[in-house]
Amino acid sequence: NAVVPASNVLARVDQDVETFAAGTAAAGIKSASSWSTQEWQHFLVSLPEKLSAAQLADLDRTFRLSERRNSEVLFAWLRVAIRNRYEPAMPALERFLTSQGRRKFLRPLYEDLMKTDWGKEDARRIYARARPLYHTMSTTTLDPIVSAAGKGSS
Repeated sequence: NAVVPASNVLARVDQDVETFAAGTAAAGIKSASSWSTQEWQHFLVSLPEKLSAAQLADLDRTFRLSERRNSEVLFAWLRVAIRNRYEPAMPALERFLTSQGRRKFLRPLYEDLMKTDWGKEDARRIYARARPLYHTMSTTTLDPIVSAAGKGSS
């Protein structure tokens, strides 16, 4: 019997997601220039599961997503990039993983990489470099994620 909250702002973002998914260029999303962090997060997590390399490049070029300094927005973008194997975002992913210590960001990104055949090697390489920089709480969480899939395959 709880009232389901509705947000007019996020409903407009949903319309922008639909417009982009239907083939409109990223530059056609005029309202994005004034979006809050939450609007960007909603947009990125609401994108279709699969996007073409051209769509990803258009988003990245138009909104400079791989260059974002906002960790929440960059994190959401990097998950989209990993899911779609968007290689141009991989340097940003490595920078993020070697400069960010928060488990809320690290765990999902390493898990996403380790779920892919192509990302496991990168995950292990980046983790080996970044592990000494992480807090013990993070390494306790990440060690099994990054090493479990590697057992028996090295």
